[in-house]
Amino acid sequence: MRVALLGSPTKTNVELAFSWRRLGVDARVLWPREALGLLGDDDVAITRLDVSPTLDDVEPGLDCIRELEARGLRVLNQADALLACHDKLLTARRLEDAGIEHPWTVQLLPDAPLPVLPFPCVVKPRFGSWGQDVLLARTIEDLVAVVRLVADRPWWRRHGAIAQELVSDARCDLRIVVAGDRVVAGAERTAAPDEWRTNVTLGGRVVKAEVPPGTADIAIGAARAIGIDFAGVDLLPTLDGWVVLELNGAVDFDTRYGIPGVDPYKAILEALGIATPELAGAQYSGETTGRRVDMTKMLHGEPAKAGDEIVITGHTVGDSPRTAVILEVLGAPGTERFRVRWEDGHESIYFPGADAVIKRPKGGRRTKSRAV
Repeated sequence: MRVALLGSPTKTNVELAFSWRRLGVDARVLWPREALGLLGDDDVAITRLDVSPTLDDVEPGLDCIRELEARGLRVLNQADALLACHDKLLTARRLEDAGIEHPWTVQLLPDAPLPVLPFPCVVKPRFGSWGQDVLLARTIEDLVAVVRLVADRPWWRRHGAIAQELVSDARCDLRIVVAGDRVVAGAERTAAPDEWRTNVTLGGRVVKAEVPPGTADIAIGAARAIGIDFAGVDLLPTLDGWVVLELNGAVDFDTRYGIPGVDPYKAILEALGIATPELAGAQYSGETTGRRVDMTKMLHGEPAKAGDEIVITGHTVGDSPRTAVILEVLGAPGTERFRVRWEDGHESIYFPGADAVIKRPKGGRRTKSRAV
């Protein structure tokens, strides 16, 4: 069985893949279209597509996810649930239907009159992330200025924006990572000086790993309402408790979010019902040297290098092998992945599995390699 994280090779996705491989799981990061040709009936796909850089949609690949679902493959974070995570208007509707506390939300549309809003309010793209173009309006004059500011943004012209009441002036929030019906990680975040948004990309910082009493049930309930299997849930503190701000189906997190006594990477697999081989007894922070050696791709006693070829064997009778040329080696031995060019000319990041064999072209010609 292979476990594929479908999405970009972000820092979080790479860390998830290699942490699971240390536990004996054949995990890798794939683009959705690659997954169509590689994954079989016994494999598991976990969709981790993020929003597009233009903030007007989800990254390409939802059509591929739906095709995998139609094939009967086990897909976690299915396409409709992931879309509801990233589309903040859909998020608001599903949370409201489930009776979960969420900021009052309304859509703003280009060339339409501004609705009556409670002030202060926050204006943001329907498909937003990283705190980008999230703007605060304390008065109607501020709101008019905000609309003028974003009038030329692609996301505004396509979807308009959403406006939400500012439910708290606190410059902190709580990010909880939910897998299945379990909280696997969580931490309090605080905004940078002279900033009200807590996004790490805007200078926010992780203060401490914790899941305050009562917040786990709120986060799990929010994930259920959206129908998402593995996501981050951001909560805002108020005088009356906690309010769900948003969910993120491609949530970024690291060991700073680790709850004491819980290995988040192993806990995710357990919560999602993905079995780990019995031989993989090491914890994330334990000794993993043996597993690292197993993961390193070797040829004649040397690690694979740029210019070498990767041949991936077929997985069923009649399947033809796939071949790619290594253009660049990324990572250190044991955690390496390759930037490769496939036979059809397209390039991608490839995480080597047990099905990959390294070959060296005759003449030993090489492409210059850079390890990072």
